Amino acid sequence: MGVVRTVAAWIGVGLLLSCLTLACGPAAAPAPTPAQGDPFAVVRATAQAAYSSGKAHLDRGEYLQACVDLDTAKTNDPDNNPAIEQALGQALQYCLTPVAEATSAPAQARPTLAVGTLASAPTAASKPASEATPVPTPRPTSDTTGASAEGSSDLAMWKDPQGRFAIGRAADWSAVDEPQSLFGTSVVEFRDMSGRAEIDVAVDGSTKAVSPELYAASMELAMRQQVPGYASEQVQPSATAGSPSVRRVYTFTQRDASGQDHQARGFQVTLVKGSTPYIIAGSAPAAQFQEFSPTFDQMVQSFQFS
Repeated sequence: MGVVRTVAAWIGVGLLLSCLTLACGPAAAPAPTPAQGDPFAVVRATAQAAYSSGKAHLDRGEYLQACVDLDTAKTNDPDNNPAIEQALGQALQYCLTPVAEATSAPAQARPTLAVGTLASAPTAASKPASEATPVPTPRPTSDTTGASAEGSSDLAMWKDPQGRFAIGRAADWSAVDEPQSLFGTSVVEFRDMSGRAEIDVAVDGSTKAVSPELYAASMELAMRQQVPGYASEQVQPSATAGSPSVRRVYTFTQRDASGQDHQARGFQVTLVKGSTPYIIAGSAPAAQFQEFSPTFDQMVQSFQFS
């Protein structure tokens, strides 16, 4: 019995020591909490892929496609990567400013441009049926044109029959029966009494524009290759009707009704509402362009979305 009591005592001591060891030992490290996923991972990957593609196009001289991809990269980039901004600026500069070296043809199709003759009636082909205004564009000889006393005392506001916009018409300018423009579908065109200067507003419903800069870049490339004697003089960002816009001034060769070629100077103001480009464009003989510039500027400043 003594031996049994001794063995039992030693077993009890051992169990006690074991319990104390477990109780006093270091606690097991808690399982690590898995790191939460990057909430910007998808857009960052999209931006990086678009940047890589756009940079490759830029290096190959494919500037328009580079603008498209790099703009996608900038739109999705959550980090404001300066490399993306720099590359996009370079691409836009090449697209909007003439360069000495020839540029590669962009991947997307460019519109076929019809340059109207000076003081002559435009061709009906310049107005696609899909974009025809549902009612004829009236001449501003009566108040039925939408003219009103709104805006400047020197302008009468002409309102788009579809209710998209309004623009001021100079008092001694009249609307032409069949308006035309280089891009999109011309909604209204005004011409001065001498027939030397004109201004029109066009809407390009066939294109979904990302930004006025990108649309202006595609216009630049198309005009370089299709407008006779085209030369860009100035391209700068601006604001029109409360929206960002791009203003371009350029010269080109225009043929008059007698078949004689003359140098003309024109301007374009490109802005985007939603994803639809609007183009306000005007031109006059190069020698008289400065004379008409105040009227051009006043009419552009009167433009407003409905």
